[in-house]
Amino acid sequence: MRILFIHRDFPGIFRPLAQCFGSMPDTTTLFLSERGGKSLKLPGVRRLRIAPTDLPAAGAGDAGESIMSVVLRRGTRAANAMLRLRRDGFSPDIVYYPADGGYGFYARDLFPDALHAVRADWFSTQGESHLFFTRGAARPPADFAAGRARNLCRYNALGDCDLALTGSRWQWSQFPDFLRNRIGVIHDGVDSAFFSPDSSDCFPGLPPGAEILSFSCRGTDPSRGLVPFLRALPRVLNLRPGCRAIIMDTGKDSADSVREAVRGAVPETMRSRVLLPDFTLTAYRTMLRTSTLHIYLTAPDNLSAGLFEAMSCGTLTLGSDTPPVHEILRHGENGFLCDFWDHEAMAETAARILDMAPRFTGLRETARGTILKDYDLATQTRRHIMLLLDALELPGGRGRMFDCLLVDEFQDVNPAQYELVRMW
Repeated sequence: MRILFIHRDFPGIFRPLAQCFGSMPDTTTLFLSERGGKSLKLPGVRRLRIAPTDLPAAGAGDAGESIMSVVLRRGTRAANAMLRLRRDGFSPDIVYYPADGGYGFYARDLFPDALHAVRADWFSTQGESHLFFTRGAARPPADFAAGRARNLCRYNALGDCDLALTGSRWQWSQFPDFLRNRIGVIHDGVDSAFFSPDSSDCFPGLPPGAEILSFSCRGTDPSRGLVPFLRALPRVLNLRPGCRAIIMDTGKDSADSVREAVRGAVPETMRSRVLLPDFTLTAYRTMLRTSTLHIYLTAPDNLSAGLFEAMSCGTLTLGSDTPPVHEILRHGENGFLCDFWDHEAMAETAARILDMAPRFTGLRETARGTILKDYDLATQTRRHIMLLLDALELPGGRGRMFDCLLVDEFQDVNPAQYELVRMW
């Protein structure tokens, strides 16, 4: 079997799948990408580069026109790389790429006989995600030009593909009705073996058993709620005199902007109680393991890994009461919910949870159980691969379309086929 992944970043969202296919016998796994560390390698996976795309200057010209220009440039550069593969005799059985970005724009033309799978992770609408930061107030029609242009790329990918998958029921619900029955729902999963509870772990500089309020962000990205959290933080620290806060920035080259935001929001008398450690994966996990309460905020957007990682560690979590979060976090059952915008209520809720934290052992266990049942990385990767293999084996090699298949519908599979999937 021969499989070709295409993504801007290597290995990006396809890391688990690429690792798995790379370890399978009699399988050739290639990965086309524009970016990625030169030293990063996956066993059994051959990486090939796409020529970088020159991006228009910020604010130059019409937004929609600029986006389509980038999409077509990326499509052409990726097509040139695929054309070289075809000339070298490579003919994939599966081509897998995101519906966004344009890298698979001409993939069907170059490999018409392959099974084409796409990740349909976003569709721009004029609904809650478009109006979230205006609190529902209408925006000028021109503000949606970029969304229209990006949707053209998604229409092209979904019109050409044999199998389309998205990461959550909420993401699926954003697509138009006539496209939904072409898209299945399966989350990538979280490495629950790594992100696991460990009461013996201790965050450097803090005593064992310290009361800790934790928060992670990706720079100052407004969709991840750093500003509302910082508005709530002084009140929490005032209500809980023994509490320490840990804010960890998981973005690249954004630590200074986060520190500046903290200095502007937290009174100087409280700053010694706020830790801003550098990000490493083990330090991040220790933060989650030792946290008394973790706050996770997101606008209506794709759920970031942070919520799943916190719950996988059995961390007591207060999440924003926004639609994507509802899918996994259930108030009073495996976590708690708060208003994204109401920082005063957020602070009061966080303080009450911190005060009652010792009573919530069962809730922490339920959060971990939610991950193990429906979002475990190894299980989800097997399910993901089974979808690809099942689609490939249908008559004519064309995939089936789905009526919103959910992860719990993938239980009955052929055990013999599972033997093909050797997890890393």
